[in-house]
Amino acid sequence: MNLIRTPRHWLPRLFDITLTLIAWVVFAWLLYNGIIELIADQRQGPRIDTDTQILSGLNSLLLYLVLGLLVACILIVWAKYRKKQAAGFERRKRVPIMSDASLSSSFGVDPRLLKLIQKQQVLTVHNDDEGHFLSVEMPELKKHYAARKKQVKSALFTEPPV
Repeated sequence: MNLIRTPRHWLPRLFDITLTLIAWVVFAWLLYNGIIELIADQRQGPRIDTDTQILSGLNSLLLYLVLGLLVACILIVWAKYRKKQAAGFERRKRVPIMSDASLSSSFGVDPRLLKLIQKQQVLTVHNDDEGHFLSVEMPELKKHYAARKKQVKSALFTEPPV
């Protein structure tokens, strides 16, 4: 499934990368200081107490690891269940491909104007309340087209009363 992704500017990406690197450096520094403290305490204090602290810390880490693996297993089982459940089910029905004639009648646009609209990279479309095209501005061609002849007298083309 393709998602529409808008390329981000380099500045926000650089900011995200910098914050991530800072977080990893702080984490490594805290980890290093904790290990150095354990080694320093081991040299100064009684050996049995330090071993008990290390074993207690390892027990906590083992508990966290087991809980993390349990949560991971639950999520994997849930994902597999949902995938199997939705195997024959299509969530979104595919929209049939519209021909140019049906597309032009749907928007209420002349087929020649629709061809011209499809070729443009930049254009401004003015719609009414129902979504029908009122007019189309094409800056590249420096042209302004009324989509429907009977709507030319709309508020877009009339001058405001003086």
